[in-house]
Amino acid sequence: MKRKLKILKIITSIDPKFGGPAIQIIDGSLALYNKGINVDVLTCDKEGSNFFKSKKIKIINKGPRFGTYGFSLRLFLWLFNNRDQYDAFIIHGIWQFITLAARILLKNKYYVFIHGQLDPFFAEDFLKLIKKKIYWLLVEKNNLQHSRSILLTGLGEKESLKKTFVNTAGIKKEIIRFGIIKPKINKKKILKKFFKKFPILKNTGFYLFLGRFHKKKGCEIIIESVKKLKNNFKNIILFSGPMSGSKYEAKLINLVEKYNLRKKIIFTNALYGDLKWGAIQASKAMVLSSHGENFGVSLVESLSFGKPVLTTYKVGISNEISKFKAGLIAKDETNSFSNILKKFNNLNKNNLRKLSNNSYKCFKKNFDISINKNSLSNLLKKNFS
Repeated sequence: MKRKLKILKIITSIDPKFGGPAIQIIDGSLALYNKGINVDVLTCDKEGSNFFKSKKIKIINKGPRFGTYGFSLRLFLWLFNNRDQYDAFIIHGIWQFITLAARILLKNKYYVFIHGQLDPFFAEDFLKLIKKKIYWLLVEKNNLQHSRSILLTGLGEKESLKKTFVNTAGIKKEIIRFGIIKPKINKKKILKKFFKKFPILKNTGFYLFLGRFHKKKGCEIIIESVKKLKNNFKNIILFSGPMSGSKYEAKLINLVEKYNLRKKIIFTNALYGDLKWGAIQASKAMVLSSHGENFGVSLVESLSFGKPVLTTYKVGISNEISKFKAGLIAKDETNSFSNILKKFNNLNKNNLRKLSNNSYKCFKKNFDISINKNSLSNLLKKNFS
């Protein structure tokens, strides 16, 4: 009988407030487990942190971490002492201590998911750009060159590397299937729970934004689009994400007040579990007006429920969405986005039904990680079995 592969995934944090990578790491680990690969997850979160529960995946927290760099001596020492237990390693994210630790300790046994952190959008902040270029030349490029390869979520992300702010020549690149496992849910239960919290949204056919409130997401484009459409847009948009009191959040809330859109735009803190799936199930469509996105986990979650998406060409999976006619795609600016919002709002029931069917087909064909095609499990078994 063949010995099962044992993989360690390493990420700075699996706190859901950090967005897609933290959320997807559990689904990705379960997909590997279901294909005969054992997975542990190592983080810099504090011991006792309990962001996700799974009997199949062991989560090892070796924080605390220090600063945005995520330095953790406890994680480094644990990895040094336990690395021989694992056949291969998957590092999630760059510009963090964990990629340096991988180069020092793991030799040629690790892969790195870059999770859109080389997106050309990040070149807009001049001071951060200079810091990143220096760190790239001194440390990060070397970290990635020593990996077996960086892992990319699709052709869109690979193409964006040609326009990014650093030179990735000489770094091996591999595209693998990325996405989620559609959850098994009780539709009546999650809808009841959601409408109990948001009774005002019942029977409204609202639009949904799920994600971090970060300027990269272009949330102001959605607000400006609603203002531009005026009385031609009678729906509600629910913005849900971790509320941290940032300047960008304040900017968005001030725009809503300024344009007197309180009845059309609602902000709420992040929704998790049944409330999140209830929001997706109850919504008309997902909106994401991003200036730069390698993937877009919230869009894929929406597609898995047969819900169309309205997004921009700057999102890495826009080609797949467009090909399957699973939504509408705009430029990341107000005129273009308001046009697709108006177009979608005027669709009849028959066209909406077609879009819904296309959305689920798009998910199954491209983003269902329970399917073997181009899977991470195939890559690992090929190289380490």
